[in-house]
Amino acid sequence: MNSILGVLLTWTIVMTSCDAQCYLTQLEITLGSQPEGCKDAHGVLKQFNTKWKTDDCQSCECTDQGTECCSLVKKPFLYDKNKCQEVFHKENCTYTVVEKENPLKPCEVLGYIG
Repeated sequence: MNSILGVLLTWTIVMTSCDAQCYLTQLEITLGSQPEGCKDAHGVLKQFNTKWKTDDCQSCECTDQGTECCSLVKKPFLYDKNKCQEVFHKENCTYTVVEKENPLKPCEVLGYIG
């Protein structure tokens, strides 16, 4: 029984983590007019059914519901945080985990979120 509860708890945490990586911004609707699309974070109008990648590593899509964005980043979370540190590479939306004392030496990572 305890093992079943453990599996369910783990599954709940994993699913919550996955769902937390996406969000929906609803369409701005003005009374008496139809929306033409979605506005991105910079206020630029995007046509319906278009997709784009943001500067902060999000994949976004304009739908009739609004703008849905999901993180492209897989964040490391199971590693020795006392010995190691995360290094984010914005150019390819990835992390590496390296030793604090020797940043040229990678650390073992057992899990990622995203």
